[in-house]
Amino acid sequence: MNFKNLLPTIVLFSAALFFAYDIIADFADGNEGLLHIVVESMVFIAILYVLFREIRNLSRLKIELSEERTRTARLSGELLAVMRSQFAQWGLSQSESDIALLLIKGLSMKEVARARQVKEKTVRQQATSVYAKSGYAGRHELAAHFIEDLMNQDPAEN
Repeated sequence: MNFKNLLPTIVLFSAALFFAYDIIADFADGNEGLLHIVVESMVFIAILYVLFREIRNLSRLKIELSEERTRTARLSGELLAVMRSQFAQWGLSQSESDIALLLIKGLSMKEVARARQVKEKTVRQQATSVYAKSGYAGRHELAAHFIEDLMNQDPAEN
């Protein structure tokens, strides 16, 4: 959580402390009337109520964020597993599978060659083989294959 998310809670906590101090000081002085102390007490109670709701809301959001991060990681892992399975069905070698993944991620041929420490010509030959085995004309069609799978997936399956 960053400071911006905690700011309302900090402000509410500060206001609650102020009113608690003011109510105690008013009692100690004895100069304030009962109506004044009752009104301040009601404001103090209202602030505490909102503060506890805000804390509960922050806790709930923290749990939801953690669950979404877990779900995203799981889906990411599942997508990679689906991709690797499809690559195996197409009969891609390990090198061709790696090339396909990097191309789907959007790396250029030169970037793939640099990442794999091979010549760009080798990457181009392996990419041509990937496209031939998959039946797709290029990286966009290849990536679209997996995006369509995600879009056609029933959310209830997750």
